[in-house]
Amino acid sequence: MVAVSVWDHRPTPDELLDDRLARGWRATPTATVDGPRVLGHAARIAPEDADQRVLR
Repeated sequence: MVAVSVWDHRPTPDELLDDRLARGWRATPTATVDGPRVLGHAARIAPEDADQRVLR
């Protein structure tokens, strides 16, 4: 999403994440001192389970 203006309401973080996943986006883990981690709201989705929309 480049702009919120494509929505007829203010989208929730879950709506934005669902839209990104539907367009083929996948979370990329970031290297941290504790090992690779998916950061931000996308951390709710396990990268390997993103197609099934399984919450951690």
